[in-house]
Amino acid sequence: MRKLIKWLGIVVAVLVALAGGVLVWVLATWDKDYAAMPKPAITASTDPAVIAHGEYLFNAVGHCSTCHGGPNASTRKRGDRFPAEGGFVFEAGPFGRFVARNLTADKETGLGAQSDAEIARAVRSGVDHQGKFIPFMQVAVGPFADEDLTALVSYIRTLAPVRHQEEPEAWGLLAKYLAATTFRPHAKVPPAYAPPSADPSAARGAYLANGPAGCRFCHTPHDPMAGFTEVGIPFSGGDPDPDDTDPASEFAPPNLTPDPTSGPIAGWDEATFLTRFRGGAAFKGTHMPWENFAEMTDADVRSLYRYLHTLAPVHRPIGPSHRPVGWKPEGT
Repeated sequence: MRKLIKWLGIVVAVLVALAGGVLVWVLATWDKDYAAMPKPAITASTDPAVIAHGEYLFNAVGHCSTCHGGPNASTRKRGDRFPAEGGFVFEAGPFGRFVARNLTADKETGLGAQSDAEIARAVRSGVDHQGKFIPFMQVAVGPFADEDLTALVSYIRTLAPVRHQEEPEAWGLLAKYLAATTFRPHAKVPPAYAPPSADPSAARGAYLANGPAGCRFCHTPHDPMAGFTEVGIPFSGGDPDPDDTDPASEFAPPNLTPDPTSGPIAGWDEATFLTRFRGGAAFKGTHMPWENFAEMTDADVRSLYRYLHTLAPVHRPIGPSHRPVGWKPEGT
């Protein structure tokens, strides 16, 4: 028996040592250089129409100003334009703390010394000019077609320089582990491009919802431990998010499919959908960028409605969009 215990002890010690070695390797390689990630062949335009479209993408559809609009971004109302000096802090618990970058033309603290292609790569692949991973660009930003990516970079190039060095990020052990294993940067493939038009269309709505508007990520369940891969039907309802203004509450992105019993917008007509987009935030701590989306054109909002109503109905009750933390349906 003593010999068996001794051998079991040796086996356990070996396994612990191996596990420790793996952990050391993982943590040593979590910040590997991703400089080999291709840079999109994007060149900024000086065409006023292209720049104007980029401003629309930045402030409305892509809602970049929500995170990069500096210290006043949280108070933003439709029509506001704040310097894109960055600084918004994402407190992500065991994942760490992440900070929105300065996007102005300042050469030391902003993007002034970076190439158009480097900026485009950060948007599309979540890799910065130093070859480092920007994780929130992978999950918070939908894929842009080349036409829109060109417009976005063109507008960013017009931003006046603001010298503002944001506070450093702090990656948690869990984020380091995931960055070294499952959650890696990749070039997001945009859906088929449908250009803006005065005439609403489901095709335009499909591009926006699956692309720069980012609807799909928030309204689809994901597994963060598997690199934020989708683990449910797209648009069937997202994962609960904390209410930053009330620790006892959370938000649940609703089911956007036209299911008559669990899809809240199934019974809405197009005018009701448009009115909601113009109505602003119903709750102070919501993560939905209502003030940005309120600047979308009527045609684009109507296009979203038409696309969402082409989806197959999925019965997936989400419950109230704002509810107590850990909310469960009665009887469960």
